[in-house]
Amino acid sequence: MPKNLVIVESPAKAKTIGRYLGSDYEVVASVGHVRDLPSKTMAVDIQNDFKPEYEIMPGKKTVIQNLKKLAKNCEVVYLATDPDREGEAISWHIMESISTKAVAKRVIFHEITESGVKEAFNNPTSVNMDLVNAQQARRVLDRVVGYELSPLLWKKFTSGYKLGLSAGRVQSVALKLIVEREKAINDFTPEEYWIISVELIKDEGKKKILFNARLTGSKRYSGEDAKLIEQDLPLCDFRVDSVSNKTSKVKPQAPFTTSTLQQEASRRLSGFSVSRTMRIAQQLYEGIALGSGAETGLITYMRTDSTVMSATATTEINEFIRSHYGEQYLGTGSRRRGKKSAVAAQEAHEAIRPTSINRTPEEVARYLTREQIALYTLIWRRALASRMADTLNKVTTVHISAEKTGTIVYRLSSSGSEPEFDGYMRIYNVGNNKSEESVDDEDSSDEQEDFQKIPKLIKGEELVLNKVNNDQKFTRPAPRYSQASFVRTLEESGIGRPSTYASIMATLEGRNYCSLENGRYIAEPLGIAIVDQLDPYFPNIMDVEFTAKMETNLDEIARGNKKWVKVLEEFYNPYRELFLIAESSMPKVTVQKETGESCPECERPLAEKIGRNGKFIACTGFPDCRYSKPYQISTGVSCPKCQGLLVQRKGRRGGRVFYGCSSYPSCDFSLRQKPIPNPCPSCESVLVINNRHSVSCSSCDYSADIEEFQTNGSGTEVAV
Repeated sequence: MPKNLVIVESPAKAKTIGRYLGSDYEVVASVGHVRDLPSKTMAVDIQNDFKPEYEIMPGKKTVIQNLKKLAKNCEVVYLATDPDREGEAISWHIMESISTKAVAKRVIFHEITESGVKEAFNNPTSVNMDLVNAQQARRVLDRVVGYELSPLLWKKFTSGYKLGLSAGRVQSVALKLIVEREKAINDFTPEEYWIISVELIKDEGKKKILFNARLTGSKRYSGEDAKLIEQDLPLCDFRVDSVSNKTSKVKPQAPFTTSTLQQEASRRLSGFSVSRTMRIAQQLYEGIALGSGAETGLITYMRTDSTVMSATATTEINEFIRSHYGEQYLGTGSRRRGKKSAVAAQEAHEAIRPTSINRTPEEVARYLTREQIALYTLIWRRALASRMADTLNKVTTVHISAEKTGTIVYRLSSSGSEPEFDGYMRIYNVGNNKSEESVDDEDSSDEQEDFQKIPKLIKGEELVLNKVNNDQKFTRPAPRYSQASFVRTLEESGIGRPSTYASIMATLEGRNYCSLENGRYIAEPLGIAIVDQLDPYFPNIMDVEFTAKMETNLDEIARGNKKWVKVLEEFYNPYRELFLIAESSMPKVTVQKETGESCPECERPLAEKIGRNGKFIACTGFPDCRYSKPYQISTGVSCPKCQGLLVQRKGRRGGRVFYGCSSYPSCDFSLRQKPIPNPCPSCESVLVINNRHSVSCSSCDYSADIEEFQTNGSGTEVAV
């Protein structure tokens, strides 16, 4: 019997670590949390210093019994859970649950490699109760707010959405951001403006070179002014006033944090939601079986706010750059600074990086799934690029005057850029290269110079006008949030933690407070109504700055600078007063999203409702009329068996998505993969999507690249 028991969270991690430690160690997994607040009661004694009443989670009694049995015969119990607040809390809950006499030691490692694991076991610590208390404070705080606010909504909303309603300290203020953006878009009134530019000719005899210049006065002109200027410019003589050349440096970005990884994966990797990114990153961290069959952690811990890499990793990356690209590609370590997060880094983690830069994407590609290699490549390139030299561009700026009878009437400018040295962009310039700073993807091209190749010009040189470009534009509101821009906003606002963003988004979508269409969040009527109800009565709960301050307080608890009970007291007492007012004064509201259809039985409007099994369509005349029908997502593809519609369905076991006929049970045709409208060119049967790259026939052996077909995206939500 081994003298040492090691407890980790996941079976995959247990397998990898066990191989590193050898036979003297028994490595087992708790499979996540083992103890939590019960779901059916608040389980927080507010009058007794907010004492939480924990219980063993359902399904974890056997786990605890096994851990007790193993610990009984061990001298040391090593707690090797994740290196963050959540992991610290899990370690504490485990020790509280097993009540062992064995010595408890905490081991912390940020990469699951042999050297990283062994170093951690050579330098054990104890459970950090400051981190535990910070996690407890967050859990109790969220329980108290959610347990009181959600029932309040159930009382005040008299619609078919009642069963799906919830509110929370972080969830509700996050929803407010989406709702406010939606209202701003709906209230926005476009304003017309005009942009004026000219196309000029440099005459080199047989060769005439065209380039563009823009007026340097107002960037936006009224229609009347634009028309007058358009008529006036052809009467002018154009002359070069000055030419300047300078080298522009573009610094590389820092290695990934949790937030920047979520954002960049969403932008660069098609179909990578925040939750998908974190799931795949977890797999890469816990270990992948490579050539020898042994699992190896490929990246460092993926929940971090730090952009720092260890000295060992930095040295390894520097040597890789020298040997593969040359000394000229090695940078100084100076990197672009992103917008400062509203919350300081919680723990002393490293940035997300490969555990070894020498383990290139090409080397490991055959052992990884398509999505794993996509994310690993992104992390690998970002870490490598962060240590590379700046990208250098030669920027030419030309100032031009437009004169009439020797008097300058207009001034214009033109800018051009040519690459001098690719630097880090040799590695990190694939796909959409927008940075975290441009996360909202606003189309601001109207306000920017087009970088072009400028011909060689000298001061005093005369130019010829070729044409005037007078472009009509309209102002536009800020775009709806994408997943990337929403993550960025949450981080900058100090709402939640990067590790919680996926669950926040899932809750908002799952509660039908918002929907994701074409990659953008749209506030649903229910979400708007929730915010309108809560905002007047709970100004603190719904205030971004207040929520950010609470996150700061939680950080201070983690650092040992504040007591968690005191923080909760300061929050709860004024909150409770507001709650009692809301309970008695908040009006009742009915929210119904009508479908535009009439009930076939009584002709009253049909509306969306939510029951225990999700959305459905029902008559607004309930309970007088009980007509209802399923709410389904149509694929737009006809059933080949009965010519009905193929719709998205979910299996009874596990909720697995499949596609079946809307006429079920009279027609039982179904497919596991999503169909597309295009028929098979070989047999005219239904084509289905295999993956992001290919389609195949559901009946014959035909297959093809997906780009050859125009698919209907994610389908259209309709009641059928």
